[in-house]
Amino acid sequence: MTRQELLQKSASLLGRFAYEVRVSNALGLFDINTVAEDLLVPIFATILDCPKLQNQNRIQMNFPAVDLGCNASRISIQVTSDASSSKVNETLEKFQSHGLNADFDRVLVYVLTERQQSYNSKALAATVAGLPIKFSTSHDILDFHGLAQLIGELSNEKIQRVCNLLEGEFKKADANAKFRSELEAFLRVSAQKIQDEKRTKKYIPSVFVETSGPKEQMRFFAHPMFFHRKIDDELRRFNLEQFNELLRMAKIAEVQGNLLTLANLPSPENLDELRNRLTTQLEETSKLKDQVSVFSWYGERAERYVPKDYLTGYWTVFRHNVESNGSGIYRSLDEITDQISLALAKIFLVTGMAGQGKTNFVCDLMENQFRKFEIPTVFIPARKLNDFPGPNRIKDYIANNRFAPEFRDIHDLLDMFDNVAKEFGRPFIIAIDGINEVGDLDGFVSELRVFLDALCQYDFVKVVMTCRNEFFDHKFAGLFEPQFTEYLHRVHDLRNEMTDDNKNRLLHSYLDHFRINASLSRLAKEFLENDLILLRIFCDIHEGKNIGYVPEIYKGDIFEGYLTLKIGEFPASDRRKALSSIYKICASMLENEDFSQLPLEGFDDGEIAIVEKLIGEDIILRREVPTTGLSSLGVENISFTYDEMRDFLLAHFAVVELASSHPPKIDELFGRACDLPIYEGFFRYAYVLARKHGCNKVIEVCEASDDFDRHYLNNLTLLSADIQTPDDAARVKALLSSLAEERELRHLSWFLFRKREASDHLNVQILLHYLGDLEDDSLQKFVKTMFSRSGDYRGSEWKDRTSHLLKSLLELDDDQKVGIGSPALAVALYFTPFARWDEREAIKNLFSNSATVQEFLAAINLCQQANSDLVQACIAEIAREQAVT
Repeated sequence: MTRQELLQKSASLLGRFAYEVRVSNALGLFDINTVAEDLLVPIFATILDCPKLQNQNRIQMNFPAVDLGCNASRISIQVTSDASSSKVNETLEKFQSHGLNADFDRVLVYVLTERQQSYNSKALAATVAGLPIKFSTSHDILDFHGLAQLIGELSNEKIQRVCNLLEGEFKKADANAKFRSELEAFLRVSAQKIQDEKRTKKYIPSVFVETSGPKEQMRFFAHPMFFHRKIDDELRRFNLEQFNELLRMAKIAEVQGNLLTLANLPSPENLDELRNRLTTQLEETSKLKDQVSVFSWYGERAERYVPKDYLTGYWTVFRHNVESNGSGIYRSLDEITDQISLALAKIFLVTGMAGQGKTNFVCDLMENQFRKFEIPTVFIPARKLNDFPGPNRIKDYIANNRFAPEFRDIHDLLDMFDNVAKEFGRPFIIAIDGINEVGDLDGFVSELRVFLDALCQYDFVKVVMTCRNEFFDHKFAGLFEPQFTEYLHRVHDLRNEMTDDNKNRLLHSYLDHFRINASLSRLAKEFLENDLILLRIFCDIHEGKNIGYVPEIYKGDIFEGYLTLKIGEFPASDRRKALSSIYKICASMLENEDFSQLPLEGFDDGEIAIVEKLIGEDIILRREVPTTGLSSLGVENISFTYDEMRDFLLAHFAVVELASSHPPKIDELFGRACDLPIYEGFFRYAYVLARKHGCNKVIEVCEASDDFDRHYLNNLTLLSADIQTPDDAARVKALLSSLAEERELRHLSWFLFRKREASDHLNVQILLHYLGDLEDDSLQKFVKTMFSRSGDYRGSEWKDRTSHLLKSLLELDDDQKVGIGSPALAVALYFTPFARWDEREAIKNLFSNSATVQEFLAAINLCQQANSDLVQACIAEIAREQAVT
């Protein structure tokens, strides 16, 4: 390119730059003026030969008089879009009043749009005359025309450099403009990933139940421009007057803080103003917290208020009131600072166990809350990052969108997102779900560190991430803390945030979504509500079925049903291989005696494909934290997702496979099993499965063990009705008479008391018959054992608990009382003589008033053969009362 062509090109680019500034300012978009300062640094550095020219506002916020400066050439430049004489005069006056002549020998004013034809202001002339340095209104006030003249004096190489700088900026601006025009399409492609999660059942909207705490926290994090007003409301409600009055009475200096002023700061017009406002509020409330903390029972500060000697008497009188009020104020301030910190935070991290709803939480946020508030968001299922090579997986995933902007590196991308955030008045959110699902964990930890370090440099780009607890603790904790602690908010466990009402709604949502028609007993409901993985497995097994009344749920049945279901989903030709692949995992774990993780070395391609399918569902198998060391590089580890399912599958392998193919190995396995960490669970399911499958070899080995009675007692809840026999009833009744440990006797007694199904061999009637054989002293000793606790320090707590149980019976409605059944009502009569007077009399009145009700009459008849005189006396009194009425 000739010199003439270079000059024409540079002049054209400078003219475009001036035009775009003029248009932006006319639209009220003054951010471009700030951007221009940074762009002009390398241009002026080239034109004026100022190699150390820098943006003074990056060194000191609101640097006076000038925007750019070079301490080597001692040249300074004010960049402005205001071409007026008064603006130039103001610049020069500030230059002189701040003594900048000590740092700079020359000051230039660069007008971003176009300078005036002349500057004849008398005030300006007087200021110029009084300057300690030379200044010419003709030569030192520049615009793009004047800059073009200076460029004309440069070498071709420097002119080309200026052209490249301007072209690069316009190319970036054009990409930004294109991205803005296609932003909706870009975000729509990302939102489509949510639909993918629905199709794979990773996200099931209809079973999502909000956890109010994390949802409220997310509001402050993701949309502070809207929700900061709730912070203002909290500040307005805050009143220190009562607390300061107490301090005055105690002769203590008042705490100083005007939170009402903080609540009434000017309303922010943009995110920059909001950030400055929140920062001010955080600083002032934190200062007040420090003042109050010495009078509080909370906080991390070790020091407490200590009065001067002559004020000790006042402190003795007022101390409790002061500390009580101070503690309340401290907690309130703590809540406010938490809200402000959330609004300023950059990273929202959710950790928890597998299957606890993290994906549902994030996907619901995107689909509902973020969409409702028009918060721009990119969603990344972290397992999809495995399709991209390191070390730029996140960047490459985002770029794999036909509407993605052009960018050279992660900073270009984050800068675009930051600009979108400023335009929207809402943060730009990047949501990464399941960071533990990236296979190359070591590489990804390093990559994530670089990504977060870059993200934290952009004020209005934020990230939401989820991670399983054990992966976070093992791999990611050191990444987030302490480096990103000040930017981080962590929710440790969504499950802990759920109320009983939430759990109940979640259960019904699952049953509705999976179209399951079932009537669940109270025990069955509690079982499913308190374990989300088992709830999901239960629903997968029974999807679309009418299963009727469910009195109890047995984990072994759930696990076996789910294993059958998953094996059945493979093509018929692969089903045997799928089961053998699971058995191979079990055999390897038992052989190596390592049950936390298993390397996939030695698995063929077909087996690995089966394993990958099961890992994708994250219910039977999961990818595991890799071991460290050179020998493990490139080796992928897996484990069973759920420890109890692992124990079940190990037992299933032993009973179904090992006992038939290698019977001697069963003796060897049980011989060393007692020293293994999986012993309790393995024994439990081996015995139950052996009975279910008629595996006499395993039954014999189990029943021959020295501690069989203990295992049997602990695992009664797993003996489903279909495998119970009269022998179980006889064994349990014998245990009631022989158990020496009170804890074991309590466990067995309450197990029987809760078993109300007459068709089961193990039910409450065994307990009832046993109680009927006891005389008064033995009956009292037994009831005392049932209702005592190891930590009791008084001798009568058992009577209080007996009374409480009977009181709970009295509080039921009539249908619920009848629904308990006559055997359980009869047991209540055996407890009645040992309750407090109020409950004892109330129960007798209940039975006498209900004696015509079939269930109550049957309960009385069941107690007629009682050996206890106290119970017989109770029945006789009920009969007398009934006769009177």
